[in-house]
Amino acid sequence: MLYRILKAIISFGIRHYYREIKVVNKELLDRENGPLILIANHPNTLMDAWMVGFVNRRRVHFMAKATFFNSPFKRKLLGALGMIPINRKSDGAVSGVNNKDSFEACYQLLEKGEILVVFPEGTSFLERKLREIKTGTARIALEVERRNQGKLGLKVVPIGLNYVSADSYRGKVLVQVGRPITLEDLWKEYESNQGHAAKLLTERFRVELSRVFVNMEDSAREDLIEQLADLFVTKYTNQTDVSGEMNFMKSVHARLEGYSLTSPWKLNEIQTETSNVFASLQFLGIKPDFLDRPYRPLLFLRQFIQSWLFVILTVPVFLIGFIHHVLPYWLIGWLVPKMTKEVEYHAPLSILLGLVLYPLNYLGFGLLAHFWLDLTWLETLLYWAVLPLFGTFAHYYMRYMHHLNSKQRFGRFARRRSAILQNLRAQREQLKDLIFRD
Repeated sequence: MLYRILKAIISFGIRHYYREIKVVNKELLDRENGPLILIANHPNTLMDAWMVGFVNRRRVHFMAKATFFNSPFKRKLLGALGMIPINRKSDGAVSGVNNKDSFEACYQLLEKGEILVVFPEGTSFLERKLREIKTGTARIALEVERRNQGKLGLKVVPIGLNYVSADSYRGKVLVQVGRPITLEDLWKEYESNQGHAAKLLTERFRVELSRVFVNMEDSAREDLIEQLADLFVTKYTNQTDVSGEMNFMKSVHARLEGYSLTSPWKLNEIQTETSNVFASLQFLGIKPDFLDRPYRPLLFLRQFIQSWLFVILTVPVFLIGFIHHVLPYWLIGWLVPKMTKEVEYHAPLSILLGLVLYPLNYLGFGLLAHFWLDLTWLETLLYWAVLPLFGTFAHYYMRYMHHLNSKQRFGRFARRRSAILQNLRAQREQLKDLIFRD
C-alpha cells in the first residue's frame, strides 16, 4: 500500500518536472510476467530509480547502497518500499547490513517471480557514458538460476535512460527498453567456473546497455554532439521529440567515431565550424531554431500581432499564477544548490521539495482566501484545485515571452540583414555536409 501511494505521488512529480517522457519498446516489459532483473545506466541518482519504477506496471524492488539504511527507522521504511541494502567497498560497511543476507533476499525475491532493479555501474554521474559494470549483478542472476537448476526462467532486461537537460525543470527523457537477455547457455558454466561465467554475462550486459542509450566515452565529444543537436534538432524540424533528438545524437556519434579512425583531422574541422556557427548566432542574438524558419513578412506580422494580443489578454492569468507560485519556485531554486554540489541530485531534490513546498503554499493561500474572503469550504477546494493550472500557465507564459523576444529579434534581423542570415544557413549546411557526406 505504501509503495503504491508513494509511486503515485512521485509519478505525479516526474510527469510535471519533465515535459516529455517517451518509452520505447515498453511492450517488452509489459509482456513479461516471470522473474526479471532490470539493469540500467545510472546518470541521475534517485531519478533513475523513480523512472524505472514509473515505466513498470508491476512493483519493482531495488538494490541500493547501504549508506541509505544507516538507522533502524530507515531500514524499516526503505525495506517497506522494496529496497534491499548492499555494502559497497567504496562506502565501508554499515552496521546492521549484511551482504550475505541481502543477496539471499534477492534470490528469494526472484524465486517468487518478482522484479529486481540493479544499476550495475554502482555509481551515478551526469554523463552519457557507460562506466565499468561490476560483476555482482551477473553473479546474482547466475546464482539464482543455479539454485533452481535453470527452471526459474529468469530474464535480464536492459533499460537505457537518456535525458535531455536532466537537471532542469521541463527537460525531456527517453526510456528505451532492450531485448531480454536469457541465461540458458551460462548457468551451467557458472557451476564449474563462476568467475568466467560472470565475466561473460557482464560483457553481454555492457553490449546490450550500449544499444539502448547514447554512450559517449569522451566528455569533449559529448559536448560537441550536444551542440550539434541544438543546432540541427530545432522546433521547426521533424525531429523535435526526444526520440528524434537521441537518434540524431546517435547518428552523429557514429560518424564522429568513424572519423576518429579514418580522418582525425576532420574532427577538428567539425569542432571549429561548430564553434564558428554558434559564435555568430550568439553575437547576432539569434536562436538556432530560426535558421529553420522561413521569413514571410505578412505571415510573420500576422503571427506577431496574434502573439502580442495573446500576451496582453492573458496577463491577469499569468499574474495570478506568478503570485501564487513565485515563493516556492524561488525557494527550490535557492535551496537545491545549497543542499548539494552534485548536479546528479538536483532533479530528485527539486521534485521532493516541490511535493512538500507547493502543497504547503497552496494550503496557506487557501486558508487565507477562506477566512479573508469568507469563501465556503467547497469554494476553497475549487480554488485549491485550479491553482496548479495557473502555475503551469505562468511558467508557459514566461517561456513564451522569452520565445517572443527571440522571434522579434529574428524578424528585425531577417528584414535588415537577410544576406547575413542566408550566409549563416549556408554555413550550417556546409557543416552538415562535413559530418554526413562521405
